[in-house]
Amino acid sequence: MPEAPLTKAIAIVEELRKIDPELPMQVAHVLLLIARYPGLSQREIAARTNIGKSSASRIVEGLSGRGLVSATEDTIDRRVHVLMLTDQGHRVVRRIVAGL
Repeated sequence: MPEAPLTKAIAIVEELRKIDPELPMQVAHVLLLIARYPGLSQREIAARTNIGKSSASRIVEGLSGRGLVSATEDTIDRRVHVLMLTDQGHRVVRRIVAGL
């Protein structure tokens, strides 16, 4: 296997571990999805990751608690919360992407 892609993959994992040494892959997946598709709802996160809505909610709460994601009411449907990276979340994702 080529060394360069493995080195990049290791750098990504190391950057994610700075958030939490035992960060589950589902949490990392959600963080990166929100970075790629700002404004996703928790329902959309659940659908894209094939996890339950309650699991998606817990993951988003955890990311919010770490200061990486913010959830605000949708302007059209107040029952829906749209998800965005915070400034800190953007910094973390930039460091991850820089390893690519």
